[in-house]
Amino acid sequence: MPGRPDPDFPQATSGLVYELKLDPADPTRAEGVTVRPLLGSLSHEGLEIDAEGNVYVIDEERSGSIYKFVPETRGDLSSGQLYALKAASPAKTGAAEWVALDMDQAQISARIAAQAVGATKFCRPEDIERIASTLYVALTCEDVANPASTSGPGAVMAVELGVKTSVSYVVAAGKNVPFENRGAGVTGFRSVDNLADGPDGKLWMVEDNAFSDIWVFDPNSRDANGDGYKDGVYLFASLKDVGAEGSGIYFGTDPQTLFVNVQHSETGNDKTMKITRRK
Repeated sequence: MPGRPDPDFPQATSGLVYELKLDPADPTRAEGVTVRPLLGSLSHEGLEIDAEGNVYVIDEERSGSIYKFVPETRGDLSSGQLYALKAASPAKTGAAEWVALDMDQAQISARIAAQAVGATKFCRPEDIERIASTLYVALTCEDVANPASTSGPGAVMAVELGVKTSVSYVVAAGKNVPFENRGAGVTGFRSVDNLADGPDGKLWMVEDNAFSDIWVFDPNSRDANGDGYKDGVYLFASLKDVGAEGSGIYFGTDPQTLFVNVQHSETGNDKTMKITRRK
């Protein structure tokens, strides 16, 4: 980055991905750390890997794109090709393709490389989660009614990773979840941030919002009114600490236990919360 450039790759203008090799005898220690500039110089946040070993990253900007790195050899991030997602429609839905980027430019600014090929811009992609062959992306300020807006309530997008790539919104305020209306006491959907794959194949979502809510989306639910949005979205919990942000939501080895990290607490009590099902 310009302020504190990596001495191994000072020409990068934004953040980079680093690969930590853990000590097999003690996984709390790293044997080494290697910078991986081929995954793009970006405002990195979410990262996901598919069944073929391809790596997906996002640019956490109000005009950020979504990227796919295909290594020449599975598991080796030292060589390969970076692509950016390009939807055919200005509405950002329907057919899409992964467009190859100039790799010299991508290592300096993948954002510029993506713009050069007309990659689709989304409003603050934050996190990525893969469930089977679907890649879900949390778009914190996306506005499905106005794709050009950079101040929407947020949405979750699905990218189908099959032979034919396609893009659709699957969770959005005013579609299958309510708009946030604190004055009316409505806990709605706003500023979705982190995602998690639940043990039952459902998508768990937590907001960067006051109050921070946890929602659950069932990809196998029905679309009763035929509006293109499945109906199975449910509010699971809300933080009582109004200024706090739930983040880092995940399931461990126990499918009955959900972990949620809490930051920016108004009480100063940042923490990791453990939520378990009563037996």
